Amino acid sequence: MSRETVDTAARLHARLLFYNGEDPATGSAAGCAAAWMVAHGVAKPEERVIIEQGVEMGRPSQIFVRASRKDDRVVNVRVGGNVVEVLRGEVFL
Repeated sequence: MSRETVDTAARLHARLLFYNGEDPATGSAAGCAAAWMVAHGVAKPEERVIIEQGVEMGRPSQIFVRASRKDDRVVNVRVGGNVVEVLRGEVFL
Protein backbone atom coordinates (compact mmCIF):
# COMPACT_ATOMS: atom_id res chain seq x y z
CA MET A 1 0.00 0.00 0.00
CA SER A 2 1.07 3.52 -0.72
CA ARG A 3 -0.46 6.94 -0.21
CA GLU A 4 0.88 7.95 -3.65
CA THR A 5 -2.09 7.49 -5.98
CA VAL A 6 -2.77 7.86 -9.69
CA ASP A 7 -6.40 8.93 -9.18
CA THR A 8 -6.66 12.01 -6.96
CA ALA A 9 -9.95 10.68 -5.53
CA ALA A 10 -8.18 7.58 -4.16
CA ARG A 11 -6.64 7.57 -0.68
CA LEU A 12 -4.40 4.50 -1.13
CA HIS A 13 -2.73 2.69 -4.02
CA ALA A 14 -2.44 -1.09 -3.66
CA ARG A 15 -0.92 -4.06 -5.45
CA LEU A 16 -1.16 -7.80 -4.79
CA LEU A 17 1.50 -9.79 -6.60
CA PHE A 18 1.48 -13.56 -6.34
CA TYR A 19 3.40 -16.48 -7.85
CA ASN A 20 1.63 -16.41 -11.21
CA GLY A 21 0.34 -12.87 -11.67
CA GLU A 22 -1.35 -9.95 -10.03
CA ASP A 23 -4.82 -9.36 -8.58
CA PRO A 24 -6.53 -6.23 -9.97
CA ALA A 25 -8.85 -5.81 -6.95
CA THR A 26 -8.21 -7.47 -3.59
CA GLY A 27 -11.35 -6.99 -1.49
CA SER A 28 -10.17 -9.03 1.50
CA ALA A 29 -7.01 -6.95 1.85
CA ALA A 30 -8.99 -3.72 1.34
CA GLY A 31 -11.07 -4.52 4.42
CA CYS A 32 -7.91 -4.85 6.52
CA ALA A 33 -6.64 -1.56 5.06
CA ALA A 34 -9.92 0.16 6.03
CA ALA A 35 -9.58 -1.07 9.62
CA TRP A 36 -5.96 0.09 9.75
CA MET A 37 -6.85 3.54 8.32
CA VAL A 38 -9.54 4.14 10.95
CA ALA A 39 -7.40 2.74 13.79
CA HIS A 40 -4.51 5.06 12.91
CA GLY A 41 -6.44 8.19 11.94
CA VAL A 42 -5.73 8.01 8.20
CA ALA A 43 -9.51 7.90 7.65
CA LYS A 44 -12.31 9.03 9.92
CA PRO A 45 -14.87 6.52 11.19
CA GLU A 46 -17.67 6.07 8.63
CA GLU A 47 -15.68 7.94 5.95
CA ARG A 48 -15.95 6.30 2.52
CA VAL A 49 -12.45 5.85 1.11
CA ILE A 50 -11.37 4.71 -2.36
CA ILE A 51 -8.44 2.31 -2.74
CA GLU A 52 -7.07 2.04 -6.28
CA GLN A 53 -5.52 -1.17 -7.56
CA GLY A 54 -4.72 -2.90 -10.86
CA VAL A 55 -3.34 0.23 -12.55
CA GLU A 56 0.04 -1.28 -13.46
CA MET A 57 -1.54 -4.32 -15.10
CA GLY A 58 -3.96 -2.30 -17.24
CA ARG A 59 -7.05 -3.27 -15.20
CA PRO A 60 -7.62 -0.26 -12.94
CA SER A 61 -10.01 -0.91 -10.08
CA GLN A 62 -11.61 1.16 -7.37
CA ILE A 63 -12.50 -0.49 -4.08
CA PHE A 64 -14.78 1.45 -1.73
CA VAL A 65 -14.14 0.88 1.99
CA ARG A 66 -15.55 2.18 5.25
CA ALA A 67 -15.18 1.23 8.92
CA SER A 68 -16.65 2.33 12.25
CA ARG A 69 -15.25 2.76 15.76
CA LYS A 70 -16.85 1.62 18.96
CA ASP A 71 -14.93 2.69 22.04
CA ASP A 72 -11.32 1.81 21.19
CA ARG A 73 -12.14 -0.90 18.62
CA VAL A 74 -12.64 -0.79 14.86
CA VAL A 75 -15.92 -2.49 13.92
CA ASN A 76 -18.30 -2.85 10.98
CA VAL A 77 -15.71 -2.93 8.20
CA ARG A 78 -17.34 -2.72 4.77
CA VAL A 79 -15.88 -3.30 1.30
CA GLY A 80 -17.61 -2.71 -2.02
CA GLY A 81 -17.23 -1.80 -5.65
CA ASN A 82 -18.50 -2.50 -9.13
CA VAL A 83 -17.52 -5.59 -11.10
CA VAL A 84 -17.46 -6.89 -14.65
CA GLU A 85 -17.58 -10.64 -15.19
CA VAL A 86 -14.49 -11.73 -17.11
CA LEU A 87 -14.65 -15.48 -16.60
CA ARG A 88 -17.19 -18.13 -15.71
CA GLY A 89 -16.58 -21.80 -14.98
CA GLU A 90 -17.62 -24.92 -13.10
CA VAL A 91 -15.63 -27.26 -10.91
CA PHE A 92 -16.70 -30.87 -10.40
CA LEU A 93 -15.29 -32.90 -7.52
